[in-house]
Amino acid sequence: MSDGRDDLSWVLTDFAQRVADVDCVVLWSSDGFPRGASEGVSEEQAEDLAAMSASAFSSSKRVSVIGGGGDLSKTVIEGANRFVILALAAERTGITVVVDTAADPLIVNVELDRLLAQVGEHLVTEGRGGAAGPLTGTRP
Repeated sequence: MSDGRDDLSWVLTDFAQRVADVDCVVLWSSDGFPRGASEGVSEEQAEDLAAMSASAFSSSKRVSVIGGGGDLSKTVIEGANRFVILALAAERTGITVVVDTAADPLIVNVELDRLLAQVGEHLVTEGRGGAAGPLTGTRP
């Protein structure tokens, strides 16, 4: 991973430790590369989560547009023991939050919105050669 992981990981770790039942957080670029991860996430796990998250979020955005739902800023994947929030963090940047199902989803969502409002402008992933990636837009 790039040096950006070291610069951003403390913010993600703080969020994971501060918000009850958050297991891990990964920040990723629109092309599926990890930009940071909370403490305890291995580089391999961060790479896997980043790639899968970018793909899933891009697919969700497309489904929303096709279905007439308009632009998408978040999607939730629910499992038996965890749920995963995929969100637009900044231009060409997404964030994945893995949360235990015991968590209060409203609290996690409010805290995630607060985090992104505070640091979102510092999370923008630079485009390659001026080309915008698929994760563009503004946070609500």
